[in-house]
Order: sequence, then structure tokens, then C-alpha cells
Amino acid sequence: MSLYEGSNLFEDNDLLRHNLVVFRSGENALQVFPPLVDAFPEARLNLVIYHLKNESYNEAFELVKDLEPSIPREYIIKAVVYAVVG
Repeated sequence: MSLYEGSNLFEDNDLLRHNLVVFRSGENALQVFPPLVDAFPEARLNLVIYHLKNESYNEAFELVKDLEPSIPREYIIKAVVYAVVG
């Protein structure tokens, strides 16, 4: 008997799906991260990182242009995007 009786633990839990994408180096990032951007601030930052790694600089810029950084990693990621685009 398993502790989880649902259909699929990862499909039913947004945070687990998010973390699975991160640990799989961005596999399925474009399917998982966009719907989670408003729910998990880390999803937006990880989507920006995904776009940077894949040289989709305009998409990364669109995600950070209105971001008001409040923690160091947000400042750093926004600065990197602006540096790459600039």
C-alpha cells in the first residue's frame, strides 16, 4: 500500500512538477512553468533562466521588464537579462 493513492503525485502537485522540471534541467519547462508564474515566484525566475540558456533573450526580457526585484536573486537575474539584451 502506498502513501499516495492519487493518479500521479507529480501531476497533482504544482510545486512537485515545478521542482521536477528544475531537477531535469528544464525538461518540459515551457509546459510547466508558464501556468505557475503567478503562483510561484520561483517559476518566473526559472523560466527566465530557461530562456537565457536557450538564447531566447526577448522572452526572458518580457518576463523581467516589469519585475520589481526585492531579493538578491531577482536583482541578479534581471541584471543578467538586461546585460544580455543591452
